[in-house]
Amino acid sequence: MATIEMRIDAVVMGRYSLIWTERDEVVGNVEQSLTGGCQVVPVGPHWSPMKSFARTYENPDLALEDIRRYFARR
Repeated sequence: MATIEMRIDAVVMGRYSLIWTERDEVVGNVEQSLTGGCQVVPVGPHWSPMKSFARTYENPDLALEDIRRYFARR
């Protein structure tokens, strides 16, 4: 099982990095718009099969829940 944690980006306001803890690897970002909605932006090779994250989430925590479900079997 892969453990995914979310860290606030120190440079870009409204961006959170999704870190695969066991590999210490960024696998994506959650970017929050000025209106509050969030989108997942894939980073790296682990995301190629994922098509369902092209939606808008109400907040970063909901996006993180979805990402954790995806990586639960990895």
